[in-house]
Amino acid sequence: MTQTRHDIEPGRRRALGLLLAAAAAVAAGCGTTGGPVPDGYYRVERGDTLYSIARKHRRSVRDLTRWNSDITSPSQIEVGQLIRVRPPGGASGSASAGQAVTDTPRVDSGPASRPPASSIRLQWPADGRVTAGFAPPASKGLSIAVPANGAVRAAAAGRAIHVGNLRGYGMLVIVKHSDDWLTVYGNLDQPLVTEGAQVSAGQDVGRMGASPSELHFEVRGNGKPVDPAAYLPSRG
Repeated sequence: MTQTRHDIEPGRRRALGLLLAAAAAVAAGCGTTGGPVPDGYYRVERGDTLYSIARKHRRSVRDLTRWNSDITSPSQIEVGQLIRVRPPGGASGSASAGQAVTDTPRVDSGPASRPPASSIRLQWPADGRVTAGFAPPASKGLSIAVPANGAVRAAAAGRAIHVGNLRGYGMLVIVKHSDDWLTVYGNLDQPLVTEGAQVSAGQDVGRMGASPSELHFEVRGNGKPVDPAAYLPSRG
């Protein structure tokens, strides 16, 4: 069954916010440092996110941020960084494996309070009429009714920093255009790019299903959703 904006619950929107922050952090990762890993610690590898590390060690993201004072945001991890994954001083952990999946810190996904320093010009990601506009907190982007098997195109050149499923968004592609700007393409039937691939403006990044469905399209400046209509050309 096709999921629409009505299926995206607040917790799922927070999950997307966490994913965006972590994916951006990995995309900007630095070089690896070597050396032995002390007992109770984990060294961040390329492709890791704080969420994936927490799940691997049967902890919650909240545990890891509490035990590592240098992590004040899920986006603040780097390749080669040592992260404590066991409680210090005999303190007890708080999460089971199941909790580690769902116990993510609240990520403010409301409209940006200030615009990014840079600007961006976008093109429409798909053909079809807009069925729902930007109206936070219910809608963080646009819903576009795309014809059956319709192509979904990159709104600007950039790099695919995430390709995969996210609960409530279905198959999802996230393209990073600069340090300030990301675009999100959700509810795809099939991705047409791989994670890490460079994409050009207008390149097909996904395809919708065999029956008409709605593309969920977001624009994020400084990690916060902004009104896509402000950056898209008029359709006349």
